[in-house]
Amino acid sequence: MASDWRWPTPTTNSSYTVDLSWENSWALYTVFPLSAIGFSAVYLLGPRFWPLTPIAERYQAMSELNKMCWRQNCNAMVHSVTCTLMLIIAIGIDEELIRERPLHTHYNTVGYAAMCFSMGYFTFAIPWTYRLYFCKGERVATNLSLAIHHGVVWVACLCYNLSRTCGLYGAVAFACMEFTNWFFIACILFDQLRSKRYWLKNACYAMLVIAFIVCRVVICTIMMVLFTIDLSKFESEHRGEWFFVLFQYLIFLFVWLLSFYFGLKEVHQMIKQQRKAKAKAKKPPSVTTSTPSGPEGKVMTVNNV
Repeated sequence: MASDWRWPTPTTNSSYTVDLSWENSWALYTVFPLSAIGFSAVYLLGPRFWPLTPIAERYQAMSELNKMCWRQNCNAMVHSVTCTLMLIIAIGIDEELIRERPLHTHYNTVGYAAMCFSMGYFTFAIPWTYRLYFCKGERVATNLSLAIHHGVVWVACLCYNLSRTCGLYGAVAFACMEFTNWFFIACILFDQLRSKRYWLKNACYAMLVIAFIVCRVVICTIMMVLFTIDLSKFESEHRGEWFFVLFQYLIFLFVWLLSFYFGLKEVHQMIKQQRKAKAKAKKPPSVTTSTPSGPEGKVMTVNNV
């Protein structure tokens, strides 16, 4: 077994090259920059757009920081929905990807475009998050783990876009985690709007818990086991390919473990707040002084994966 993990001895024909040809990498030159520009433009045009929508009054009542988070969360929702659907299509149309579970370089146009789209989104989101955390010292709307996580995901996207290795494992993990974010982001948006549609909020919370358990715990754990088994059998004479495969395995392991941290911290906290809100709603009304939060609503960003 130990021999499977040794660096191979290069032969005269063992050179490993990254394919950056237009034919196989066109999405890297188009989808990636266009999505980065698109997300940035939508965010910057938000102050002009949202006051014209049906939620204009509630948007205008938010603080400036909360408005920033609202626009970022809306971008995050677009990214999560789009990326999830693209990856489901990519897996569904590729029988070889499902049957063989290749760790070697494997071409899948839709999956590749999805990763370029995600890399474009995180090219926008990382400077936004880092500026908020490191430059403005904001610790409520974002946190250090989120800042680190965004950077790791961007590197993971870049790694796949260069190597196209471990395609199935990256696609399934990314789709599962972004699908969970549908409901996580929706819960945050409802809180920011201070929505009175409690049945809809409760449905989102319920779906968040179900999606988290099924996707991030059960499916990703199964994929982690399969990934480990396939890696133990992996053979390649290219050191470059070994590097990409091992690096992507470590990223998968990191994100998988992060899901449990996310479940223990973020989801538990949101459920706790929901129970607290329910208990407060059952109490008889009383005269109280205004709280520091005012009409601005909750300020939160999103833990995207």
